[in-house]
Amino acid sequence: MENMEINPEQLSAIQNKAEEGDAEAQYELGWRHALGMGAELDDEVALQWLARAAAGQHPLAQNNLGARYYSGDGVKQDILEAYLWFYRAAAQHDRKAAKNRDAVFKQLNEAQKQQARDILGPELQRG
Repeated sequence: MENMEINPEQLSAIQNKAEEGDAEAQYELGWRHALGMGAELDDEVALQWLARAAAGQHPLAQNNLGARYYSGDGVKQDILEAYLWFYRAAAQHDRKAAKNRDAVFKQLNEAQKQQARDILGPELQRG
């Protein structure tokens, strides 16, 4: 991760990489907008970039998105969705996500657990 303070040219370079599909740049842009660190504080923009990074298999973005779904921070609270993102991050050896996944799994009811198995299907076979 780059320095906390950046200049407009550096932010522009990160934005360009993010728009080209670089998951690390997407994650960085997301957290910068979430915290207002070198980028405009904008939770909606932050969520868009975090979601793109998470879809691009970025484990920190996946864990962050899971935490947002768990708490309802900027999104509709959904513990099943939180579990799915924690699971995906944990599958990439993110220890914090593994702890989050295990804690949230205990809160799912049987129907939600079955939904998770149905959604994750092949991922569960590999995990």
